[in-house]
Amino acid sequence: MLVRAGHEVLDFGTDSEAPVDYPPFIQRAAEAVAGGTCERGIVLGGSGNGEAIAANKVEGIRCALCWSIESARLAREHNDANMIALGQRMISAETALEIVRTWLAAKFEGGRHAQRLAEIASIEAQPALSGTAFGAHEATLLIRPEFLNHHGSLFGGYMMQWADHLAYNAASLTFPAAVFVTRRFDAFDFVSSVRSGDIIKVYARVEGIGTTSCQVAVWCLNARTRAQVFRTLAVMVNIDATGRKQPIPNDPSAAQRLP
Repeated sequence: MLVRAGHEVLDFGTDSEAPVDYPPFIQRAAEAVAGGTCERGIVLGGSGNGEAIAANKVEGIRCALCWSIESARLAREHNDANMIALGQRMISAETALEIVRTWLAAKFEGGRHAQRLAEIASIEAQPALSGTAFGAHEATLLIRPEFLNHHGSLFGGYMMQWADHLAYNAASLTFPAAVFVTRRFDAFDFVSSVRSGDIIKVYARVEGIGTTSCQVAVWCLNARTRAQVFRTLAVMVNIDATGRKQPIPNDPSAAQRLP
């Protein structure tokens, strides 16, 4: 059906009727969609539940479990689903084909749904915490023409400056009695470009504490496209009045700890 409709199809398996563990096959399909090799992805299983869960572990994937025509339409119109999961034991072959046709034909509505997807993407972009539970700090910035380089995209130096500023804020607000300076940043991996008129959201959160320093995760999302712009890790050092390193106070601000 897909080929007759003019689609080019890549089949990631399996290639026999022998029972298999499905996650590796789902991962390959999801990575093809997330990486841009494929525009959409369809995964199939007994119920489709595990396949949807596995696909959604890949960053950038929005895989909806579809069991009816309406669920397929809404998956695209409201959730901009770039993958769907179908359960062989849950629906007939005829329904499965109609679900696929409906999903492929539907268009994302944007509007209030775009903001909700941006919030979902921000959850996905947050680095995992390592035994800490500190709140994230956020800055929203409008990209103006004077921020652009000669290629018409955001000059990376501004992004580094904003990241440094927010990392300092996150460390200082988490440990109000400390005085922090930046020791280093990990490499900035600029995943997507930002242009004039875009609105970006930069986030920072303490995710590791040493004796005299703390690690601050910093990441950025494009609020318009929902794309991740970059993520990095900063090391902030606590110093005394003479500029020497000193231990971080033991009692971080209770207000910064999440429930």
